[in-house]
This record gives sequence, C-alpha cells and structure tokens, in this order.
Amino acid sequence: MPPTADHPRAEPPAGSRVPVLVQQFSYELNRFTQLFAHRHGLHPTDVDALAHLHQAALRGTAMTPSRLAAAIDLSPPATSALLRRLESGGHVERAPDPADGRRQVLSLTGTARQVASAFFGPLADVLRASLSGLDDAEVRVVERWLAGAAEATQQLGDRLADSAGPTVPTHGPVA
Repeated sequence: MPPTADHPRAEPPAGSRVPVLVQQFSYELNRFTQLFAHRHGLHPTDVDALAHLHQAALRGTAMTPSRLAAAIDLSPPATSALLRRLESGGHVERAPDPADGRRQVLSLTGTARQVASAFFGPLADVLRASLSGLDDAEVRVVERWLAGAAEATQQLGDRLADSAGPTVPTHGPVA
C-alpha cells in the first residue's frame, strides 16, 4: 500500500542503510584512487603500496619491504619489482633501518607526498565540508564510528585471511 497521511511510510530501522552507504562511499573512494593512478601512470597495486607507506608514516611505524609485501599480499619477487618501479618513478626511497642495518626502511619521497597532497587534498577538503551541518559532538560520533568500523573490518579481514580454505567458491557461481 502506498504511503498516505493516515499510513505514512515506515522509517527504516536506524543503521539499516549504513552497509549500503559505506559500499557507495567505498566505491567512490576507489574510483577517486583509480583516477589518481591513471593520471600518474601508476598501477593500482602501486597506489595501494603508496597508501600503506603513507599510513605507516602517519602511525610512526617503520615499513620494510617484507611488511609491505604482507600488507598488499605480494610475493617477494613481485614486491621487488614494485619497489623498483616506485623508486625509478621517484615515489619511494629505501634507507638502512637505524635499529637494524640489515633491514631496509621504505618511505615516500617529498615529491610523492606533494603529488598525493595536490590530488587528495581537495578530497580531504570536501569530506570535511560534508560535516559542516554537524556540531562538534556529532562529528566526534562520526569519527568514533569510522575508527571502530575500520578496526572491526580489519579484524574480520585478518580472521578471514588466517582461516583455512578458499575464500571464493571453486565451483559454481558466486551467490
């Protein structure tokens, strides 16, 4: 029955639209990242590696080639090829680890940070602007939810990665 003044359409339960909205937002972020990759002649795996290096720098965590390989699920030879590409493109630098000279520490170059900032800075601006209708307490709720959602998703992903067996059916269509 269509909604009327006597029988208004029922509001969906609070939170029921969150998965669909997160999926839509994730799609738009992926599309934006693909635009960056295309504009700068980078493979999506290159951009993923650069993002992991950026996040490691924000956390103050040293990123080594083996940690990067694990983070983006690449074999050692594929990681070596990736790092050669990123180094020759002026995006990544390797240096001896001050704590263990046998290891290398990876970092973004100043040029890579500038290029990424020029492209992703406007995205950060529009995301902050999208919060303009919220008061400070509401913004803190959004921040808390995003942090919790990221953590919960990471934990679920880690559990799935650690579980035995294929993650995709080997026979028949995917439901």
